[in-house]
This record gives sequence, structure tokens and C-alpha cells, in this order.
Amino acid sequence: MPEPLLTILHIDDNEANRYVVGRILRNAGFVVVEAASGEEGLKALAEHNLDLVILDVKLPGLDGFEVCHRIKSNPETAFIPVLHLSASFVKSEDKAQGLDSGADAYLVQPVEPIELIATVRSLVRIRQAEESALKSAREWQTTFDSINDGVGLLDREGRLQRCNRSLIELLGKPLSEILGYHHHDLMKISLGFGSGDCFNRAKETCRRESLETESRGRWFSKTIDPVLDEQGKFIGAVYLLADITDRKQIEHERAQLLAREQQARLEAEAANRLKDEFLATLSHELRSPLNAMLGWTRLLNSRKFDEVTTVKAMQTIERNAKAQAQLVEDLLDVSRIIQGKLRLHIRPMNLVDAIEAAIETMLPAANAKEIQIQTVLDPALGSIAGDPDRLQQAIWNLLSNAVKFTPKGGQVRVLVEQVNSQVEIIVADTGQGISPEFIPFVFDRFRQADSSITRSYSGLGLGLAIVRHLVELHGGIVRVHSLGKGQGATFTVKLPLLSTSPKTSTVDQIHATNEGQEVRFENLPTLEGIRILIVDDEADARNFVGTVLETCGASVTAVTSAREAIEAISISQFSFHVLVSDIGMPEEDGYQLIRKVRALKPEQGGEIPAVALTAYARAEDRLQTISAGYQMHLSKPVEPAAIANVVANLAGRTGELAQGVGKWESEVGSPSPSVREKGKGI
Repeated sequence: MPEPLLTILHIDDNEANRYVVGRILRNAGFVVVEAASGEEGLKALAEHNLDLVILDVKLPGLDGFEVCHRIKSNPETAFIPVLHLSASFVKSEDKAQGLDSGADAYLVQPVEPIELIATVRSLVRIRQAEESALKSAREWQTTFDSINDGVGLLDREGRLQRCNRSLIELLGKPLSEILGYHHHDLMKISLGFGSGDCFNRAKETCRRESLETESRGRWFSKTIDPVLDEQGKFIGAVYLLADITDRKQIEHERAQLLAREQQARLEAEAANRLKDEFLATLSHELRSPLNAMLGWTRLLNSRKFDEVTTVKAMQTIERNAKAQAQLVEDLLDVSRIIQGKLRLHIRPMNLVDAIEAAIETMLPAANAKEIQIQTVLDPALGSIAGDPDRLQQAIWNLLSNAVKFTPKGGQVRVLVEQVNSQVEIIVADTGQGISPEFIPFVFDRFRQADSSITRSYSGLGLGLAIVRHLVELHGGIVRVHSLGKGQGATFTVKLPLLSTSPKTSTVDQIHATNEGQEVRFENLPTLEGIRILIVDDEADARNFVGTVLETCGASVTAVTSAREAIEAISISQFSFHVLVSDIGMPEEDGYQLIRKVRALKPEQGGEIPAVALTAYARAEDRLQTISAGYQMHLSKPVEPAAIANVVANLAGRTGELAQGVGKWESEVGSPSPSVREKGKGI
């Protein structure tokens, strides 16, 4: 594509000169615009896009020097090259005046065409080069200003020579107050920090230096990048300044998120580890008593022993059975705690009595280890509102813990006193103590200081967790203090002396209390003439319940399934007085059985009083059994006295047991009116 023709304005009042110069220029390929005076020339300048002006000096009106001055004074035309061409003003002084007026070149006529064309082309090239440089400078500045970070060019001493718009905004000063000043002084004034150290290090090492710093609530990044000459000498630097507050905030949030994620992972791993350790411990704690019970049972079945050995065997079986029952009860308590369904029966109580009962229960274990239990109990302590059984359980757990971890011949001290409006219960021992690392986890569920396979003490790690929850339900707090391993431990319980209702959930408790009863067959009720149907798929459970009830004089029919139970009720020539049924059975469970029974007509046995005897012992399980149609709910394992008393109550027997009906009804749930009336008539 050919280059566009260049346009030249020739201003001269001599027509012959205009003709000669115009011809030379046109022959050289230029477009020529002519003017005979300065005024005409300025007008033509406004009308045409000119590349160069050839200007005579001696003109009518405005002379050439004045026209040149006006051209160069106008920003829109200042960049157009001006060539003075004069036949009158030929002295050196004239040339100097013309050049001082802004002319780019000065020629004297007559001039050789070749010299004129060469000068014209030279001036055009210079102008094109300047335009190219200006364009590059504008493009560079545009690029410079598009950088979000502040960028500046520094001289050898660190003074700013150029800068972009972002740096101006960061420093908050006009350009005139930035260029020529030391960059670190400007930073100190505008941003509150800055020294020449970073610049000096870069100058000495000729390597990039960077730093990040916080000032006035914002974070900044500063970089000095040395500029070297051909010999590798330092001649200046590129200076970068950025506000990195947002980046630092994101980094901080990311670090916090990572820390939380790592903590969550550690907690999850710890939880999994605790779960595995707990399951291993649970397996051990359940199997250990089973080993003794099954072992002695098989020995007793295989041969005859003397009376002493037999009594020892029975005591061992009973002791391990109770230990296993306690483990299960602890697990159920923790399940109720987790679900918020642990119930309290609040009433006025004497706290000292509950504590003395707990101590009396622990005395055999303490005596076996020759541990002295010292007590300081305030007899004048007032009554509090609480659940005696649950508070006794909490104190027993603390005492049990103290006796367990106190070596033979040690001491356990129990102190009860009133402090202002609170009562303090302190249980201190001279046992193995608690390490500072484990103190924060003492009251956590399933946590034990030593959960290894080689641990010295048994248990599931539930006792202290239950203590804390029971105490908190009574509006109190429990704390632990220990100086470390071998220094003993002190547990302090604080309860409000005048307590209001503790926290309870909305579901009423339905619970038959059968723990802690002594098996004394001479105190069992008489069930002569009572016909009882037992339904249980487990032969051992059927035989146990049947033996207990037959011992009381009852007539027992035992079946293994719900189907057999319905058949027995249907074909029996004598109606049963009481139904005792398991819940978890194959094919049809106890719930389906009782619904089928209740669907029968009264004369067919549809209103037979029923008790559920089951291993499902949660509060919701008790509610479900009552809702399904049972009058009572007993959880396995069950004491003989408990099952005999419940059957006697359901059968309507009078006497000592009849006085306990209110207790059973309040804790288990009242029989329906129709059943109660039927029981009276049996």
C-alpha cells in the first residue's frame, strides 16, 4: 500500500518565489498549499492537515517570525515543523532570531532544489520520529497506568522520576509533590512507614529486595528491582508498592479455615480412636464378668461341690452379674443423657442421708483395700430439692472412682458443708492423681487416662460424665483438682441449697425401678391360684421367670412365640390372669402380640393385664410398650422380687404389695381403668 502524500504550506508574498518553490516540491511528490501573507497562512493552517510549513520572513502585515511564533504557541499546531526560507534576512543574527522564534530550520535563497528537498525530508522524518516517540510514550504511560499496583522509576538516590496513576493514588499526593522526592520519605508521610533500607540493600547487592509490613490497619508490599547499565552498574530501580490488605485478609481466613479443618480432622480422628478404644473396652468389660459367670455355671453343672465352694461360686456369679448390669445401666444413662431424656424425680431430701447411703454402699470395696473413708458431714445442713437416687448415684460414682484409683492403705475424705447459699460436697483421695494434660477431659464420655490394653483399672469411662450431667441437672457444678500423678485428686460438687425445678425434657418418665433389690425369696408375694402366660423366645429367660413365679405358687404356661401365645389364650379352658411377654422375638414381636390380644373380646382374653419384660430399656421403648397395650414395662436384667411384685399387682393381690401399687403406677404408668377394674374382680 503506497504511503500517503505529504502536504506542505508555502507562505510567501512573492508570486515568482511561490511558483519556483512549489514546482520543486511538487516534482518531489509533495502536495503544496500556497498563501501570500501571514494572515492567509494562519487561515490555511486551520483548514488543512499539514505536515510542514515553509515560511518567508519578510511578509506584509505579520512577518515570518511572528507567524512562526503563533504556530508554535498553539498546542494544536506546535508539532508542525517550520522551515524559514528568506532572501532578505540572511545574516546569522536573522537565522538565530528565526530559530529562537521556534523555527526548526533556516535556509537562505536562492537555494538549490536538492538542498531544499533534503531539508524538507529531514524535517518530516524528524517530525515522524517525534510522533512515533510520543505515541510510544502515550502507549507506555497507558500501560503504566493500567497496572493496579503502584509503580515508579527511581534514580540512583531513590528519588522518583516517573510513576503511574496507582502510585499517585496510594501516596495521596499530586504528581508535582511526588516527582523528585525520595520514595521512602513519601511513604513515611503518606502511609506511616518507610525507610531507605530496602533500597540500599538492592543498590548494594544489585538484587531484588522485597518486604511486607502493616501500617495503620493496612498491609503493604514494597519491592525494589535494580536497573543496571551495560557494565552492570546500578543506575536506578523500579519501585513497586501494593496495598495487599485484601490478600492478607484472605490468607488469614484461609489459615483459620485450614486450622479449623485440621482441628476438625484431629477431633474426628480422636473420636474414631476413642470409639475404637471404647468398643474394645466395652467388649473387655462385658466379657470379663461373663467369663466368671459362665465358668462357674459350667463347673456347677458338671460336678458337685461342697457348700463353701458352692456359696463362693454363687457369690461370684451374682457379683459379676451385678457388675455387668451396672455397665449396661451406665450405657443406658449415657444414652438418655445424649438424647436429653434422663428424668429426675424432684422432692425435698436430706443430702447427708444420700451421702451416707452412698458411703455405706462403698464400704465393702474400701475395706477390701484397707482404705479409710473419713467423713465430715454437717448435720445441720438444710434440705434441698433433688432426686435422692440420682444424687446418691453421683456421690457413689465419685466414691467408686476414689476407691478404685487409691492404692491399698490409702485414704478417701468426704466433706459436706454449707457455703453461703450453696452446699459443697468434696471427695478427696490419696490416689494416683490426674495428669495436667488429662484434666480438661476428665468429665468427657468414654475418656480414660489409660485406655491401653495394659491398663490397670477396669471401667468404661462413663462414671464421671454421668456425675457431671446429674449435678448440672440439679443446677450445680462439679470441678476437679489434682497436682499431678501420684498427688491424689479432689472433686468438688456445688449444689444450690434452695433449688428449683431442674432441667427436664417434655416426655414424662416411665420407668420401673428394680435395681438394688435383694433376692429374698421369703419376701416374695404369694401367687397361689394365679395363672400366668409367659412368652419369650429365649429358653433361659422363660425358665428363670417361670421358676420365680412358680416358687410364689403361680400356675405358669410358657410359650416361645406370639403365635403360640395367641393359640394358648384361645384354647385355654381357664383364662390367664397375667401375660408376661418379651418384646424382641422372631416373626412377630411383643408389640404385634399385644395388639392381637387387645383385639380379642373381653371374654376371649382381650383385657388380660400384661407386662413387657424386655432388654429394650430406653425411655421411648417404655412409652411404646405402654402405648401398644401393656400395663407395665420391666427391663432386663430383672430381679425376682420385681417380676413377682409386678405380677401380683397386675393380678390384684392385696396386702403388702397392694400398698406399692401407687409407687409402680407413678413410675411405670397406670393400668387402664378397664384393666384395673378387671383385676379387682379376679
